[in-house]
Amino acid sequence: MTKDLPPRQERGLGFSLCRRTFVQMGLGTLAAWLAGCRSAALPTETASPDPSDTPAPPSSTVAPTEAAPSSPTISTLTVTEALPSTYTPVVVTPTRPPAPTATTPPALDRATLMAHWPAVARSRVVLVRHSGVWTDAEPDPSIVSQMLDEGLKTLVDVPDALAVWRALFDPNERVLLKVNCIAYNGPTQPAVTYAVAGRLQDAGLRAENLLIFDRTDRELESAGYTLNEGASGVQCHGTRGDGAEIALSQARVRFFQEIEACDAIVNLPTPKQHGGAGVSVALKNHYGSIDKPGALHGSWCDPAIAELNAQPTLRDKTRLIVGAALNVSPCDWNQPERENALLLSFDPVALDTVGRDILVRQRQALGLSANHLIEGARHLATAQSLELGTSDAARIDLREVDLG
Repeated sequence: MTKDLPPRQERGLGFSLCRRTFVQMGLGTLAAWLAGCRSAALPTETASPDPSDTPAPPSSTVAPTEAAPSSPTISTLTVTEALPSTYTPVVVTPTRPPAPTATTPPALDRATLMAHWPAVARSRVVLVRHSGVWTDAEPDPSIVSQMLDEGLKTLVDVPDALAVWRALFDPNERVLLKVNCIAYNGPTQPAVTYAVAGRLQDAGLRAENLLIFDRTDRELESAGYTLNEGASGVQCHGTRGDGAEIALSQARVRFFQEIEACDAIVNLPTPKQHGGAGVSVALKNHYGSIDKPGALHGSWCDPAIAELNAQPTLRDKTRLIVGAALNVSPCDWNQPERENALLLSFDPVALDTVGRDILVRQRQALGLSANHLIEGARHLATAQSLELGTSDAARIDLREVDLG
């Protein structure tokens, strides 16, 4: 079928403003830690949106400027420099789908497809690579779609990717695609998001019921997304207001109304190192789903990240996680490294664990310390304790697919 997708948008020059301000962390040990990162400091984050960007939400401002994290200093880290996980990936050979038959295949059960630890012994994570996915400065959309199809088939051991999309989503559902647009060169790659939107339409969902979302219009545009609030086509815009308040250990926050209004969520993070949480992948991506993320940065964002993702609004609505790892950011978010990969899972904790290890390997390859990624990502263990998924290597079934 013909997909109603926005045209690819050329990116402008300059750096996008980000969600949180990494202020100077003061200690000489921290300065030494960051100095090796290609001579580029961590990007300065600002959470306050341009007031001309969107109408003021009815209940509050879009988000206040985030405070500096009150995390332990780098001098408290005692991790021995090493890759933290010991899982052995299973290499999968892609297969062609079977020829159609006259018989109707059995219906796929959504709950069975999405089962992960602790409902089953091991959570599956799929890592799909294609060395030719980049053509000059842009990903090849056809290759990205191929990677997405092979990843989904491997994730559930079903030969027909479209059948899986149809099982995971109902035709009349409103699906929110939560992207991460913090940095100009390091956001969720639009080619991945539009590939997901295309497959959802192939599965029978209306383009108008799909919303590509992050908290501000400005951040979405700077990341290469085409805004759309029209009567037709895939929708794309920032928040237009707040929802109900929730109480977490560190603060009371509100989900944006778009998160509450949708029927289902596809989480589309991109792996990045993070000075206040170790790593930012699927779990921390939802700091862009609330009005006051700056209030949740104490103590390495732990237990705040896990508590936020344990809320039914996120836990019950999330149907799939697709990690956009064509680029990843082990250092400066505006100077990402090529990884040529997608990560797929139903378990956000397991996917984040694999994403963390990709970032660790990237930093070590650059001759840089990865201690803060390993020690700082304390929210992974907390999320496992809340049974959101597993960070235990023995419970992660990692499948690798190499498409060329």
